[in-house]
Amino acid sequence: MSVDALVLALASVIRPLSVAAVCAMLSAPRPTRLLTAYIGAGFVFSTGLGLVLVILLGELAGSRGTDEVHVAFAFVLGAVSLGYAAGLLSGRFQGPVRDTMRASPGPDSNSWLGRQLADLSKPRAALAGVLTHKPGLFYLAALSAISNSTSSNANRIFQVALYNAIWFAMPVAALALATHRPAELQASCDE
Repeated sequence: MSVDALVLALASVIRPLSVAAVCAMLSAPRPTRLLTAYIGAGFVFSTGLGLVLVILLGELAGSRGTDEVHVAFAFVLGAVSLGYAAGLLSGRFQGPVRDTMRASPGPDSNSWLGRQLADLSKPRAALAGVLTHKPGLFYLAALSAISNSTSSNANRIFQVALYNAIWFAMPVAALALATHRPAELQASCDE
């Protein structure tokens, strides 16, 4: 796996929205069913989208035969990253960390996702899996790194699947612990 993609995957494992969603599911009566729907839908969505993007990027770069596509993609990604950072610093954008800290899941929550997590069902858990794992800047940067690291589509597919497996490590670990030690895991979310 590309070292850059691996670092980005490890940096994306623990995210406030994902932690809030997992904790909301752990407080539900049947957390394993909800976590399974969350992981399954989120993994299929993000992996599928990642595969489409990385293969398209690889084909686009291969057909041109130059590094212009990779340079342009890196330039655009950098410009978007700097613009987003400037928006966060100026206060024009609200980052997901601030929104999560303000809005705890519940019926009186300020956020739409928080209200959805208060009354969980399998379809809502699946939707939360998609919404909390939609591609962001780290994901796009990882796809660029994967695309640049190899010319083999099979290797790209493997790397995207591995990236997503790492990205979902926290909810998968919560699912494993929920089946064996549900009380201890639920207590850790209450803290």
